[in-house]
Amino acid sequence: MNGDVLDFEDAVEKLVAREAREEAGVEVGRELKYLNSVAYVRPDGVPSLFVKFVAPYFSGEVTLEEGGFTEFAWVTAEEAKGYECIMGMPEELEQADRLFA
Repeated sequence: MNGDVLDFEDAVEKLVAREAREEAGVEVGRELKYLNSVAYVRPDGVPSLFVKFVAPYFSGEVTLEEGGFTEFAWVTAEEAKGYECIMGMPEELEQADRLFA
């Protein structure tokens, strides 16, 4: 409690860390850098907001969540250009590199 207000400190940082652990099996730091956001409508008609952050990798071996992604690769922004991936991903990796330079 913060006076009469129930607040959740570091909510986004904790969420990003938990999602990285649950969906990929890796631990990331709390030093988040905002990358961008995308508002879209899912194929089932539900409006959604995708907020992207970059976080430093700490540890762990990638273990993909069952029912989620089927493949992964640790690549540089330049190497990503040789993969079939989400549109704009190589450019986002370049932006991530600049954010932590």
